[in-house]
Amino acid sequence: MSFNPEYENIATAFVQHYYAKFDVGDGMARAQGLCDLYDPNDSYMTFEGVQCKGREGILQKFTTLAFKQIQRSITKLDSQPLYDGSILVMVLGQLKTDEDPINPFSQVFIIRPNSTGSFFIGNEIFRLDLHNN
Repeated sequence: MSFNPEYENIATAFVQHYYAKFDVGDGMARAQGLCDLYDPNDSYMTFEGVQCKGREGILQKFTTLAFKQIQRSITKLDSQPLYDGSILVMVLGQLKTDEDPINPFSQVFIIRPNSTGSFFIGNEIFRLDLHNN
């Protein structure tokens, strides 16, 4: 494989799709909307320090998130192509869940090509950018 010349367009489309699915409905709807983006075995996610592996573990984590509503604003999206056709994506933004205050967040993805020509989330890290905890 080689670097994907369309990495910026793919990263932008991916982020729009991901948050459109994540930010709608409750935990079960979130898990159902995102299930096709994770590999059954080869996806890893760290969410606020808790690591999950595989589609089932990641989707289970999504169903346990306590908030019901989320509003998100993307401040910046950066991406880089990786040598194997994967794409590194960094998202900075702000979000508000339920009645909580607005908080900054950072999220990193490595999206990997699969055998069908589309992509899956190989790696994902999410953190609220809270510096007083």
